[in-house]
Amino acid sequence: MRLFYYLFLILLIVTPVKAGGFDDLGNSARAVSLGGAYIAVADAPYAVFYNPAGIHRLKTLNLSTTYSNLYPGVVDDNLNYFAFSGVIPMSFLGELGVGATFLNSNNWQENMLIGTYAREIYKSFAVGGSFKLLRWASEPAPGEEGLSYIGFTFDAGAHYTISNVLEQSDLRIGFAARNITQPSIANNGSSDGNLPMELGVGLAFVSHLYNYLIAVDAVRVEDTYMIKTGAEFTGLRENVFGYRTAFLIRAGYDRIVGNSLFKQSGINGGFGLNVENLSIDYAYVFPLELEQVGGSHKLSLSYNFNL
Repeated sequence: MRLFYYLFLILLIVTPVKAGGFDDLGNSARAVSLGGAYIAVADAPYAVFYNPAGIHRLKTLNLSTTYSNLYPGVVDDNLNYFAFSGVIPMSFLGELGVGATFLNSNNWQENMLIGTYAREIYKSFAVGGSFKLLRWASEPAPGEEGLSYIGFTFDAGAHYTISNVLEQSDLRIGFAARNITQPSIANNGSSDGNLPMELGVGLAFVSHLYNYLIAVDAVRVEDTYMIKTGAEFTGLRENVFGYRTAFLIRAGYDRIVGNSLFKQSGINGGFGLNVENLSIDYAYVFPLELEQVGGSHKLSLSYNFNL
């Protein structure tokens, strides 16, 4: 089992360099339970990680935090991931967003800091951009020095909402380009470690009449294509002890397509509980191709200050 652990740790470190690096390992339990289809949904502070233009929808101070327990089947380590995001509206000037992620293990740390700005420029059409500071560090092997890296890159996005495309239903359209400068995240600056640019487009159909949401994203990373789909249903909306309360259930599926070398897919699910301005979200991710590592649990707390 120890051999499996070291092989998995190598995959955890090396695969992101080829497939993207600094990937979403739990930036939002809600987004994860939707299969990661969030480019068009983009209606919470963690939109800074998926589509910077999406934060234009937030007109009050919003904060969110997420904790992920990663792959509990991996022994001799406690792999965990923590994310924070927030949005500060500035009236007619637009919206400011911040975000941070922290991946931790016994031998590896990976961090990202994000600063985001978005603004609606014409009738529900908004654009936005993010500056991302990237860092990773590894513990030294016996007799060697530890390795580390610090760099930066940029994201950009656009978001548009078509209101009442059907009765009391909206269609949201999103576009996102991530890691635009494609920096090398290798310790020695090798081009083999270039962080590839991700291009994604998303659609989300939101029914206010029947209280459900269906979303789909298509993402391209070099010659790899990913399809992400998810649905959210409001199962209960009541006043409980005088508090506006809603219970939501979610399911999602994501898959790499069009690449014979890398095969990856996952079934996700979760639920949400909204009490007034507080949202509690849970997600469970089951990787279909990775055996023996176990599914990952993710928990998010979000608060809309609604000042």
